Amino acid sequence: MDIDLLFAVIKQSEWRQISQQERLKPASFEQDGSVNSFTGEHAEEIINHYFDGTEQLLLIVLDPLRIQSPIKRIKTDGFEFIAIQGEVKMDAIIDKIKLKADKKGSYSVHVKHFD
Repeated sequence: MDIDLLFAVIKQSEWRQISQQERLKPASFEQDGSVNSFTGEHAEEIINHYFDGTEQLLLIVLDPLRIQSPIKRIKTDGFEFIAIQGEVKMDAIIDKIKLKADKKGSYSVHVKHFD
């Protein structure tokens, strides 16, 4: 799979527990055993679809070369996700970006890829 960066979103309140476990296992991990991530081009659309603007979020930036679990593309709710089928070790997280909704309750996320 030719992907430069992957992104995942968690509630800011989840970060303390995740960082203590030393593995990225968001609450949704317990349901299907995978971490649903996405590429930058889909970030804003996905975040605004699944989060209502009332929560402070963290955009987690992942290096796919550091992910040791199997990765596959899946479609859910009309969106394309990259499902990481297993836990993600903390060394795959290369950055965390705080997201806060605007007054209308929308998140503005612009991820640009430069060659």
